[in-house]
Amino acid sequence: STYEGVMKGTNFGAIVVPGDSFGSNLSVLIEGRARPEINMPHNRKPLSKWQRHLIRRWIDKGAKKN
Repeated sequence: STYEGVMKGTNFGAIVVPGDSFGSNLSVLIEGRARPEINMPHNRKPLSKWQRHLIRRWIDKGAKKN
């Protein structure tokens, strides 16, 4: 839920790879490319196409804290 938390990653690796939206686990999770039970957001309506686009664009531009 914080920038620091997202950038810290998990035991499974980085959540965000700055400059690589396709390879970032965050994109995999929000785009439904992961197993259905771990897709994000959990137990909520999926993000809109525009919201996913904005996140991919942010990652591709370096995932800066801005």
